[in-house]
Amino acid sequence: MKKLSIILVFACVIWAVTVPANIDKAKMDDGTGSCDRHVPVMVTRDIVAADSSANEYSLWTQMQTSLAYEPIDGYLEFVCRNFVTSGNLDVWQNDNIFSGALTDVAAYAGDLGPARYPTAVGSIDGSGPHISFPYLISGAWGGMGGQYESGGWFSSFWDAPVDIGPGNIATHKNNGIQLGNGNILFISVTDANVIYYRTYSADLGTPIASGTVATNYYWGYDCNGGTAYVFYYDDALNVYYKSSTDGVNWSAEQTWTVNWPNPYTSNIIGFTQVAVTDAGNPILVFDNWHGDDYGGGLYPYRGKIYVSTASGANCIEVGNTASDARCFYPTIAAEGNYVVVLFGQPRSGTGQYTFWDVYYNYSTNNGSTWSTPRNLTGNITDHNNSLWQIAKRLDPAGNGQLFFVFGCAIADPLLDLYWNINNGSPTAARWYVGRNPIIGIAENKTETPKKLALNVAPNPVRNQTGISYALPKTGSVSINLYTADGRLVQKIDQGNRNAGFYTVTLDTRELANGAYVVVLKTDKKTVSGKLVVTH
Repeated sequence: MKKLSIILVFACVIWAVTVPANIDKAKMDDGTGSCDRHVPVMVTRDIVAADSSANEYSLWTQMQTSLAYEPIDGYLEFVCRNFVTSGNLDVWQNDNIFSGALTDVAAYAGDLGPARYPTAVGSIDGSGPHISFPYLISGAWGGMGGQYESGGWFSSFWDAPVDIGPGNIATHKNNGIQLGNGNILFISVTDANVIYYRTYSADLGTPIASGTVATNYYWGYDCNGGTAYVFYYDDALNVYYKSSTDGVNWSAEQTWTVNWPNPYTSNIIGFTQVAVTDAGNPILVFDNWHGDDYGGGLYPYRGKIYVSTASGANCIEVGNTASDARCFYPTIAAEGNYVVVLFGQPRSGTGQYTFWDVYYNYSTNNGSTWSTPRNLTGNITDHNNSLWQIAKRLDPAGNGQLFFVFGCAIADPLLDLYWNINNGSPTAARWYVGRNPIIGIAENKTETPKKLALNVAPNPVRNQTGISYALPKTGSVSINLYTADGRLVQKIDQGNRNAGFYTVTLDTRELANGAYVVVLKTDKKTVSGKLVVTH
């Protein structure tokens, strides 16, 4: 039988083909967008609005991980591009039961230069969260940036950003992860495929080590179980890696043998990523597209999702296995004995104007065997996905949960992210964070909140927002809206409620621009949150 060819296409090569030559897909959006005609996702106890960003470029790469989960404290952090000011970054933080949130807090204010693809860096020792990002210099790819929230989780007290590079090293990606020794290891990539590393102290005050990992196509980066791995590959599809435990000393280059699957007559390997298990073992994930579909412009292309659990082992298909499946953009997470892969597949009948559903599949034995894919967004009918990511770490020891983020197209729910970029007309997006049991869909859950909490999102808001609250005990509830000087504007909700999670919608179209206060009052306690209206 004639050997089937596999054509390796890196993300930047794909976009060089699909985006008009005069458009830089990473820099063409000015970050302002538009929230008009917003078709929101209904927020629930398991899916909450995390950001009011109109910038759909926040997730358009798998090297970054915009959502981070810290298993030690049970905290989540999502970072994305700012809603109003191009080049700035916002941060959302919450706990692992969504009992309350810090939303749309401006962290990075463009001090070093306009920021692009941001990464959330959850600490593993309680030292506080970080973010990392590349930033532009004179409108072109430039430096590596990082920032530390020295005030700790939920404090909104961020130190000044640090030039990690330093200076202009022409990098377009910058991903930071905390090592077991507490230091932060940053990995960045340039358009020339130079993979740099920079190691800093946890407060980003002291540079410790720097250098080049390799000059090759980047595959993925993760650190768990005390070991950090950086994977990369060459034009011949040879996959290599280096590892480090301290961010200073690196292993010699080693080869990872991938037994490439050949599901189609021609094959394109597209998006790639890696997760490392608690035992320190890496697992690779990638999507394999039908090359004839891709070459013929038949979007969305037929695609398969595979993992490579060990060098020399056969790859395992973990996506939907139907011959006409169009699986795309996998991301991967690991914690305990669990490994979870998240990916997208277009909803049947949606064609080029694609409604992407988000699926996941899981292994309970470090990737040896897998379950069947489950749809996380099948019950959502009023949005169109932009993109999705899974937080690298899971929550198996506590609630047995995975955490994910996905985008909702705002400007026109009929047109997806790919279509708009391909036609040089980007839409806007709003981002949502979800949680789900690793085994089973999160439906009809009966858990009781641990504390009274209030969350207003999206915020700032133009037309309508969701007011979500957690009620730990049955009793009387009232929610009112006040002006900043204490005048009652509107009674939003009131009555007796059983303990549980609730969401009410507030229409803000008749409200004047400005700051308001939402007050939730129960028999025992009162909490409040700020709401900003901007038309």
